[in-house]
Amino acid sequence: MSLKIFSADNLPQREWSHLTNNCVYVSPEFASVWRTMGGREVFLTHETDDGFLAGMAGIIFGGRLMPRFQSMPDGLPGGVFSSLECTPEQRDDFFRSFVSWMRSSRMIRADINNPPDIFNMVPFGRQETMSHIIDLKGETYSPPRREVRKQIRAARRREARVTMMNDEKYLKRFYELVIATEKRHDQAPRYTPEFFAELLKVSINDKRIRWFIALVDEKIIGYHICFVAKTELMTWQYYSDKKFTRLKPGYLLLDNIINYALDNNLKTINMGYSPPGADSLVNFKERWGGREQKISYYTYFNPMGKLIYKWRSK
Repeated sequence: MSLKIFSADNLPQREWSHLTNNCVYVSPEFASVWRTMGGREVFLTHETDDGFLAGMAGIIFGGRLMPRFQSMPDGLPGGVFSSLECTPEQRDDFFRSFVSWMRSSRMIRADINNPPDIFNMVPFGRQETMSHIIDLKGETYSPPRREVRKQIRAARRREARVTMMNDEKYLKRFYELVIATEKRHDQAPRYTPEFFAELLKVSINDKRIRWFIALVDEKIIGYHICFVAKTELMTWQYYSDKKFTRLKPGYLLLDNIINYALDNNLKTINMGYSPPGADSLVNFKERWGGREQKISYYTYFNPMGKLIYKWRSK
C-alpha cells in the first residue's frame, strides 16, 4: 500500500475530517497557520476505495538542508490516526511507510507528541512530560482551594469582563501583551504577529479555537487562547498586562473558560504542558483542582541530527 502525501491545498477534507474525528490540531485550517512560521504542512495517508485507512499530519521546518518534522508543533497532539476498518497490521504498515518517507526525506529530527495510539514506534525514542487535567462533572465546578475561590469572587466583582476576540483591531494591543509577558520571563516572543493574525482569521469561523479576552472599558488586559477537541478543552497561550494584576485577569479568564466548557458539555480541561522546574505553574494548576497526567512524546534523530543536537545541548 503506497503512501500518499497532500498539502492543505489538495487534501480531500471530508475524508480527512472523518479519519481524524474533526481534530483541530491536525485540521488543514490550523496546519496552514504554521506557514507564517516558515513551516510546510504535510498530510500522509494510506487509503482504500472507501476513504482514508490511516494518516498522520505534521509540519516540516528547516528547509531542504536540515528539515525537521513535528506532529504537531510545540507539544500539541499529533500522531497516527486510523479508521475503524484499519487492522493493527495495516496501522503498523502505515507507520513503517511513514518512517521510510522520513528517512528518504533526510529529516534530521522528528517529533510525535501525545499520539492517540500506543504501538511499536521504532526507531523513535519515548519520553514523558506532564500536564494537569480538571475533570468536569455535573453542571458547575468549584476549585477545591478556598483561596482560589476567593480570588475568583474578587475578580467577578471588579470591572473587567470576558468575551471572545473576533476583530483584527485588537491584534496590535494583543501583541504588545505578548512582548510584555515574554519579557517578564526573560524570553523573546516565540510566535510572530503574522502567526497570531492568521490564527485569528481561522478562529473567527472555527469554534474549535476559542480566543478569550479580558477587557476594562474596551482596553484588553489579558488573553487566553484555547482549543476544543472532542470533549476536552486545552488551555494554550496566556498573556496579560501586569499593570492590571489587581483585577485578577488570569483567574477571571480561567473561570470563564471552565464555565464555557460546562455550558458546551465538555468533560475535561487540559491545562497544558508544564516544563521541568516550573513549580509555581504546577502549584497554580493544582490549586484549581488539576490532577497530574503524564504525556508521552517520541523523538527520532538521524545521524546528522544526533551530532547537531548533541552539540547544541552543550
